[in-house]
Amino acid sequence: MTEPVTPNAQSGAQAAAPKRKRARWQRRLLANPLARFGFTIIAFFLIIVTFAPFIAPYPPTDQSLRTTYLPPGVGVHARGPEGQLGIWVSPATRTPIGGVQVDDSERYPVRLFVRGEPYEWFGGLIKADFRLYGVDGPVRFHLLGTDEQGRDVLSRLVHGAWISLFIGLISVTIGVGVGVPVGAISGFLGGTTDIVVQRIVDILLAFPGILLAIVLVATFGTGLGNVMIAVGIASIPVYARIVRGSVLSVKNREYVEAARAMGRRGMPILFRHVIPNSLAPIIVQSSLQMAIAILFAAGLGFLGLGARPPQPEWGLMLARGREYLAVAPHVATFPGLAIVLVVLGFNLVGDALRDALDPRG
Repeated sequence: MTEPVTPNAQSGAQAAAPKRKRARWQRRLLANPLARFGFTIIAFFLIIVTFAPFIAPYPPTDQSLRTTYLPPGVGVHARGPEGQLGIWVSPATRTPIGGVQVDDSERYPVRLFVRGEPYEWFGGLIKADFRLYGVDGPVRFHLLGTDEQGRDVLSRLVHGAWISLFIGLISVTIGVGVGVPVGAISGFLGGTTDIVVQRIVDILLAFPGILLAIVLVATFGTGLGNVMIAVGIASIPVYARIVRGSVLSVKNREYVEAARAMGRRGMPILFRHVIPNSLAPIIVQSSLQMAIAILFAAGLGFLGLGARPPQPEWGLMLARGREYLAVAPHVATFPGLAIVLVVLGFNLVGDALRDALDPRG
């Protein structure tokens, strides 16, 4: 004979069900090798952003016209002047006639954890002069070469990482902050409100995202702040459409009807019951939108509508490097690889989240 289920036991089982569901999708996510690879890429760039001044050997705007277009690792030796093992660097310069010239008669050792030029980080909260590596001598070690102004490419890549990730974060925040409430209210209220909102969304979706961002930047003006706003506005209709569809599938569920039966009406039901149960597509889209926002920002920078020189933004670096592909292909290659890698990381995580949060999985 089965024992009757008490109300307390029933409520406890109902409370434990969401926890079991969360544990299942988290296990599926962590079991996905592509998800782990994507998280590793994102963690790698987050570490770079956090410790950028320490990792970058030199300030990103320091230039020297005597060391322009130096190829990666120029002047590096595996032995010192007396045969010592290690990494040693000789002075390297470029002249209009002679090209790259290396003075092998001088060799200086590369040291880890050295003191260099002082820097400030996190708005002046951190002041230090400690760097990951440096040369013990009057020369510089350009691991990834230099650009047309003699600036260290690695330092500019490292300092440009926070710009791209910050643009993506702010743009996604704008899209979520505006698109989610608009789409949720449109789907929940229906009727005339839904028709008007969705026709506006249709008009915005009729423009390709990058084209809409270009129009907005051309209207507001160039600069990183306007790029974030433009890319964020371009993502609003995407969020509005996705959230509306999710709300339409949720608003007639049993727990929503139960909330209405308990006397709740209107917005409290929407924000306490409907939106929290529509978060899965929002989370997935946010991860994918980070990649899209970084690509849009790089595209605007490439077109000269984003960051302004001498800011080390990847799209701007790629645009400037395009002009010197025949002389110094590395100037454009490394920013392009950085963009590809970070976009790949967010796309892999977004795809894995979509599979893990799929209720049919």
